[in-house]
Amino acid sequence: MLVLAAGSAPALAQAGGGLQSVSYAGYHFEIPSSWPVFDLASQPRTCVRFDLHAVYLGEPASDQNCPSWLLGATEALVIGPGPSATSRETVENPVAHQITASAPRIVVTATFDQDPAVIISILASAGLATRVVMTADRAAPAGATASPSGQRPSHGSPTEPTVSAAQEEVVAAAAVPVPPLPSAVANDVGLGFDTCTAPSSSAMQAWLANSPYRAVGVYIGGADRACSQPNLTAAWVRQQAVAGWHFIPMYAGPQSAFGQITAPAQQGTADATDAVAQASQLGFGPGTPLYYDMESYFPAESVATLQFLSAWTSQLHHLGYASGVYSSSNAGIADLAAQYGTGHYAMPDVIYDALWNGAADTTDGHYQAGEWTGGRRIHQFSGNVEQTYGGTTILIDQDYLDVTLASPATSPPPSPAPSPQPSPSTSPAPPPPTATAQASAAVTGGNGSTFVFAVGPGHHLIEEATTGNGHWTRTDLGGYLTAAPSAVLVGSALDVFYRGAGHRLWERTSTPSGFGPPRRLAQLGPVGVPEAVAQPDGVIDVFWRGDGGTHLWHAQYIPGSGWAGPQNLQGHLASDPSPVVTPSGDVEVFWMGADRNLWRVVRGAVSGTWGSTQDLGMGPLGSAPQAVALTGGDIDVFWRRLTQPRFIELAVVRPGAAKSVPTLLGGALGRLQPWPVVAADSEWLVFQGHLSGLRQVHPGTNGVWTVSVWVRGAAGLRSGPFAAAGPVSAPLEIFWTGTDGSLWVEQFTRAGGWSRPVRLP
Repeated sequence: MLVLAAGSAPALAQAGGGLQSVSYAGYHFEIPSSWPVFDLASQPRTCVRFDLHAVYLGEPASDQNCPSWLLGATEALVIGPGPSATSRETVENPVAHQITASAPRIVVTATFDQDPAVIISILASAGLATRVVMTADRAAPAGATASPSGQRPSHGSPTEPTVSAAQEEVVAAAAVPVPPLPSAVANDVGLGFDTCTAPSSSAMQAWLANSPYRAVGVYIGGADRACSQPNLTAAWVRQQAVAGWHFIPMYAGPQSAFGQITAPAQQGTADATDAVAQASQLGFGPGTPLYYDMESYFPAESVATLQFLSAWTSQLHHLGYASGVYSSSNAGIADLAAQYGTGHYAMPDVIYDALWNGAADTTDGHYQAGEWTGGRRIHQFSGNVEQTYGGTTILIDQDYLDVTLASPATSPPPSPAPSPQPSPSTSPAPPPPTATAQASAAVTGGNGSTFVFAVGPGHHLIEEATTGNGHWTRTDLGGYLTAAPSAVLVGSALDVFYRGAGHRLWERTSTPSGFGPPRRLAQLGPVGVPEAVAQPDGVIDVFWRGDGGTHLWHAQYIPGSGWAGPQNLQGHLASDPSPVVTPSGDVEVFWMGADRNLWRVVRGAVSGTWGSTQDLGMGPLGSAPQAVALTGGDIDVFWRRLTQPRFIELAVVRPGAAKSVPTLLGGALGRLQPWPVVAADSEWLVFQGHLSGLRQVHPGTNGVWTVSVWVRGAAGLRSGPFAAAGPVSAPLEIFWTGTDGSLWVEQFTRAGGWSRPVRLP
């Protein structure tokens, strides 16, 4: 029931034209009289829009009738039902420009542009203005306020919230309430669509069964997100992913065309941090591309826009996510294409081109040769089209996707990603790197030779090799990789496995004269990220998490007999597997289960058969486990702790022993998983620290693990480190991707200690 009344709140009076009173669930709000009020119970398909001054009463419907083109937000409120027993709390996210207030029987969600005081006054009129300010990196104490006046900076204020390196990793990691989906849910080749509000599950089901679309663009957050998102929850995202949908996660923050970009580096960093928090809460895991929606703008705004987008990309990379940018062909796309490869700005991993020419392809005259090739383009070729499938009508923008990014355990962005520069007129950055890697495979032979395999430009397989004299050579082995390679050394022969286009498994085998041609193991079907281990007699086992499923799959190569498989070993995996071969010849595979516990399956060397999957407990795990087999027969398994602080946990798995209790190792871990290895006559664990430095920890002579220490000279890791597997007496060699996008190595020997970091060619 709506009752008109007068009021005198200063902020509301400034909004113009007197006041009206709105009642809901026993609370009375004074709002500007010029604002329309929509009763969603009587108008169920009303589009709840935040780009207009308005108040919406009730719950937004799951099938709103919204245009696809809406963007921008101003002061607006949704006043809906809440739990009957709850505390009074008001939370503000100043980056997303959103305020949420809850009290018994009511929840209010409000947006604002440059005047949050209007929202605060409206909430105060109903007794809901007790404030807790939530920034993009951490919450302020209960009852804290932004300033004595209650004002917050506008979109373009130079005091826009920023984040420290330590804070951003803590908060981004803490924002994962559900097991993350693999980043492959954002890969697809074919037709997709995007719309202002995520469709209902029934609409998605109807379109999956009857439409040509298999990818959907959803707005996960941002201060200029214009539509409410009643359907967009972690459960909805997972349900659609399981059904077979792929995603384009979009973030609509401040716009150059609206004059909102005035502190580019600060704003781009803050928005990327908030985007990761929102994506994590929805279940989008590390490696997933998050797309900034930067609408068309005038040429005078190009430099500030490029600086903003560069900061967005750099921060996403720092937090373990891939970067995407959506913009108009003649604005952001043209500007980014002109800067590609110059080193002045960090380039997004995927480009999302709004060019409404009706062509379902990924071509644009602004692209030069080699720009965003190899599965890194989306083309929005038509807009605001009404289509009906399965009896369900939606207003959409039409897209064509060619996105096949590698998973976070594979390669980083193939385009240059230097730190954002103040302006293109400053001193030039280093030239674009020739090879990149985020986590790959490295093996060391008995003769001291080391071989590293990574995903390089164009998604090619890159080999870096040294004979132990410190001189590295680089070879482009071609192919098209969509996941990290895995390599094993059998005698003097190398076998490298990788996932190619269509998620098929490929193999490269070395010969005395070099590598033979690639072989597609088509009989093994679609695969996830392959992990290979080898026995001394030449038997090779390859494991992967099922493509589009959760089971553990296995294939085996026996000399003289060839390949057998694939074999479904069951299990419910929430991570890629980590297999090891024990000195006795047993093969054990570890993974994080859907319940976040540590699981394994074992094939005995004597029986030659696989046992049942085993729940080893010790959860909840905060990352995929990484296992290493020790010469004494034990297996050490490491993972990142889920709860704060994000220290490393260790489980010692002994043959025939009962489940152990995990040991907590010191050292604040970054977002990427640790890497264990046996080398230089010891066991080592290397990992990315919370400030992106390289850290290592190992057992002392008494078997007790030491305190983790920083490896001097190895800073600014853009990837998790990985180490070369080989003889116990071989030097410890650690590899990582630096902020320049190049692959680096540092070596430790008992005789000489730590070397200096060396950038590989």
